[in-house]
Amino acid sequence: MEQTHKIKLLTVEDAFLIEGRGVLVTPQIPVDAYSGPRSPLISLRKPDGQESTATAWLDIPRVNPQPKAFYYLCMIAGVTKDDVPIGTEIWINEHAV
Repeated sequence: MEQTHKIKLLTVEDAFLIEGRGVLVTPQIPVDAYSGPRSPLISLRKPDGQESTATAWLDIPRVNPQPKAFYYLCMIAGVTKDDVPIGTEIWINEHAV
C-alpha cells in the first residue's frame, strides 16, 4: 500500500514577481537537501492557515564563475506575490511505498 506524506521545502523569506514567469521565492535550497522532481506539485501554507496548491519549478542558476556550492531557485507559476506572503511554508508531496 502506498502512503503519501509531505516534506517541508522552505519557509518564504522574500518573494519577487517576474512578469510572465511567476513568483521567485527565497531562500534558495541547497542541492543536497532535495533530490525530488524539478517541477513538483506543492502546497502553500500561508501564515494565516490558508492552503493552496501550485506548481514549482526548481532550477540551478548558471553563473560564471561557478559557485562553490549549488542551490535551487524556486519559481512558482500561476500565483501573485500576494499569494506567497513572507512566512508561507512550501510543502512537497513525497510518495513512500
